[in-house]
Amino acid sequence: MNRINSRRVAAGAAALALLAGGGVLAGCGSDSSSTGAATTAAADASSLPANGVENLSAQEILDTSLKAANAASSVTVSGAITQEGEEVKLDLELGTNAAQGTFSAQGINAEIRVVDGKSYFKLSGEDFARIAGQGDNAEVAQAVSALLGDKWIAVPEGSGDDDLAGLGQFGQKDDLLKGILEADGQVTVKGTGEVNGIPVVLLDSSDGTGTLAIQTVGEPYPIQIKGADSSSSGEVNFTNWNEPVNVTAPTDVVDLSALANLGGSSN
Repeated sequence: MNRINSRRVAAGAAALALLAGGGVLAGCGSDSSSTGAATTAAADASSLPANGVENLSAQEILDTSLKAANAASSVTVSGAITQEGEEVKLDLELGTNAAQGTFSAQGINAEIRVVDGKSYFKLSGEDFARIAGQGDNAEVAQAVSALLGDKWIAVPEGSGDDDLAGLGQFGQKDDLLKGILEADGQVTVKGTGEVNGIPVVLLDSSDGTGTLAIQTVGEPYPIQIKGADSSSSGEVNFTNWNEPVNVTAPTDVVDLSALANLGGSSN
């Protein structure tokens, strides 16, 4: 049998990961605004001093918020982004060199853990074959499924293009926040209000497709992105800022290199 072309694995993973970014206010979807975490955040916010971020220009607010988010030690990102008909679902705890949770995009579902900067993924043989550019190759899908079972794939450190590094964006706090929060075009200040009981300033995209809420007390963290039209719908919430992220490395692991000799075309 021919080798799976691992460079195609990397290329497919990178394309999938790029769906997580699309610029600020790209649109999102979730009903997590009623969670206990949101209630706790609102209670905590009531005792925080005002930060004055609402008095800045739209771009200054955005830059200040992204800087604060990068400086935070951790955040939980949950919801679903719909962008040009493609939905990306996120339920991730993101820390510094540590992360865990699930995500899906283009019909591919995966679980991720990051421990000390090393990434582990759990996904089906069919989904792995799709990332490898062989989604219609039943032989590859069956062979990968037989090898993986319920195991995790370990991504070798420093392996360059020959890995699942593209998917690693989902486990990197700063990369993911940058992909979601950077402006795609101009933004304007819509006004102030409350989200989940937290005082916020609201930024609108120039095309009216979505709104970003940034808290105006304590650190100017992003709280929520909410889509506003059919091409950019739903909601993503940012909660549990600076909470501990405790992740244990899986023990039932298959190294990515073990998959390279499974059947299928290497084109």
